[in-house]
Amino acid sequence: MNNLKKLCLLALLLQAFAGHAQTKKLDYPVVKPADWVVLKNDTLDYALEDYKGRPAFLLKRKLGNFKGASIAFPKGLVFKDGVIELDIAVPAGKDGFAGIAFRIRDNAHYETLYFRPGSSGTGYAIQYMPKKLADFDWWHYEDLKYQAKAVLPLDDWFHVKAVVKGRTLKVYLNNSTKPVMSRNDLDPEISTGSVGFWLGNCSAGAYRNLMVEPLN
Repeated sequence: MNNLKKLCLLALLLQAFAGHAQTKKLDYPVVKPADWVVLKNDTLDYALEDYKGRPAFLLKRKLGNFKGASIAFPKGLVFKDGVIELDIAVPAGKDGFAGIAFRIRDNAHYETLYFRPGSSGTGYAIQYMPKKLADFDWWHYEDLKYQAKAVLPLDDWFHVKAVVKGRTLKVYLNNSTKPVMSRNDLDPEISTGSVGFWLGNCSAGAYRNLMVEPLN
C-alpha cells in the first residue's frame, strides 16, 4: 500500500472515530414530538412553550390520578450507564411532582427520580423508585430510605445531574460537587432503556436541555 492510500485510510479511520465521539454525548435542546414517545389523550397533554422566560417542553395532566405517572422519551435511545443532565421546573409549586425516568423499557417499566418542591428542605424533597406495574405504586416506596433532603425552588428552574452506573445512582443539584442523593440499590430487573421526562399527579412539569452521555 502506497503512502497516499495509507493517508486516505488513516483519514477515514479518524473521521469514523470523530463521528463516533460526537454521537457519544446526546443533546436534546428541543423536543421534536415526532421523534419522541409522548402520550396525548383526554387526560394528558404536552406543549412547547416558554416557561419563566425560557423555551421548554411541558407535560400536562388534565385530571388528577394518584396512581398515574406520565413519561416522554426519545425513540431509539438505549441507555444503561452514564450521565443524565437537564433543567426542571414545577409550575404546580407545592403540589407538584416532576423529574426524570431512565432505563425506560415502556410506560410500565423504568426507574424514576423525582422532586417535590413542596417538601423543600425536608427529607422528602427527592424520591427514587422503580416502576414495574401498570399503576404508579408510590405507596410501596414511602419509607425515608427511598428519599433524600434537598432545597428546591417552589416553581422556578433547577439543574439536575444524575450519574448512573450499575446499581448505583448519584444525584447533584445546581452544579454542586456534593451529591444530594446516593444509592447503591437500583433495581436489577430494569437494566437498560431510554431516558426522558417524568410527571406525577399534578397539573404540569417543565423540562429543558436534556443531555445524555452513555458510558456503555
